[in-house]
Amino acid sequence: MNNPVRTAHDKKIDSLASTYREQGFTVLKEPSGSELPFDLGGYKPDLIATKGDAGLIIEVKATASRISVDRFQSLAQEISKHPGWRFLLVTLEDVDSSKIPTGSGELPTWPQLVTKLQQVQALIAEGALEPAVLYLWSIFEAALRKRAITQSIPVERLPASMLLNHMYSQGEVSVDDIDLFREFMNKRNRIAHGASELIDPTIVALIFQSVSRLLTDWRE
Repeated sequence: MNNPVRTAHDKKIDSLASTYREQGFTVLKEPSGSELPFDLGGYKPDLIATKGDAGLIIEVKATASRISVDRFQSLAQEISKHPGWRFLLVTLEDVDSSKIPTGSGELPTWPQLVTKLQQVQALIAEGALEPAVLYLWSIFEAALRKRAITQSIPVERLPASMLLNHMYSQGEVSVDDIDLFREFMNKRNRIAHGASELIDPTIVALIFQSVSRLLTDWRE
């Protein structure tokens, strides 16, 4: 890790430690093996944040591009066996968590997402396709982040494009859907930034069906 990256990495750790202390957590930076709450087979995190019987074990990486999600997923699954504990993988490329919900308690419940999806269906029926696309994407992205947490796939903080790609590589998004969802994301981004988009109602209906199917599968 070169010096500018190391500096940014260390600043991120300090920032996270400060944030969690402000939230009432007790924070340890670079804890020793004896300070870990349970055996993790020699793994040493960058931070531990504890509050009562619950806590976070946090790893900070400079970039998501060379991360072995499989390795960290195994670690996240092991940590999740301990009630109240969760593994958090943080990178310098992460979304701004003050603007985008990334914790399980901040995201809508599955029933709430289903209700939101019904509202999208009403927009589509009215021909309001631009707001339908924007709202449908917000539901899909929230579902992706929620599914990542429930399956201990530690990518819920990544930007949407990386999140989608990792969920595809983990088999959560099918090969039949991935190209549709990538185009969906691009169209949503163009609309969100003010571009005038020609929206095919047939494609919107296909995306709606795919998101609806995933919500049904994932909530079960």
